[in-house]
Amino acid sequence: MRSAARCLPALLLACLPVSARAVEWLPAPAIYPANTWQGQSVAVVRVLDKLDAHTQTLTVPVGQDATYKSLTVHVTSCLQRPPTLPADSAAWLEVRDAHEGMTPFQGWMAVAEPATGVFQNPLYDVQLVACSGDVVAPIPPPLAVAAAQSAAQPAVPPAADGGTAAPVSPAPSAGSESTPAQGMSPVQAPVMAPPVPSPSVSPTPSQPEDDGGAPLMLH
Repeated sequence: MRSAARCLPALLLACLPVSARAVEWLPAPAIYPANTWQGQSVAVVRVLDKLDAHTQTLTVPVGQDATYKSLTVHVTSCLQRPPTLPADSAAWLEVRDAHEGMTPFQGWMAVAEPATGVFQNPLYDVQLVACSGDVVAPIPPPLAVAAAQSAAQPAVPPAADGGTAAPVSPAPSAGSESTPAQGMSPVQAPVMAPPVPSPSVSPTPSQPEDDGGAPLMLH
């Protein structure tokens, strides 16, 4: 009985490499890059009337208008994330109020980042709810093709300060209205990543002026 107990640890150690070789690690599932969007044909917009606290949901097809009282909402593009990325929707909207003196809105609105584009005036609030309908352009490629394209792309060269070089947005044209999404075309995918702050450089201490005196000698 004692001899069997002594042989048990040796038997387990002999079987350990065999069980370790039997474990096979599965590869990570393929996902789309973070900047991938999928086009949808309908935008769902919520309008809040501040006078009577009434909420109205508008279903606006892309390229068409929808009206609510004095508001006119036009949808140019509606995009959402593919199924392999965190859920989010974004739409390029043009909102105008027929009352005199009301500032119009033109730009991107996002569900996950509502501060990206905000339309607020003394009468109404407009907010994007979701994108729905049929799949339209842009249509993401199959995951296998997307994974092969991302693997073939060269690495982004580092910036001079040691970080990653960020893309430069085109400058707005002269005379154009200032909007939260100015400088980006409605056919482009929205870029809502916060800018990377540049590292602070400590000032170089100034050298004391030489007054011509003799150096201090310590004894």
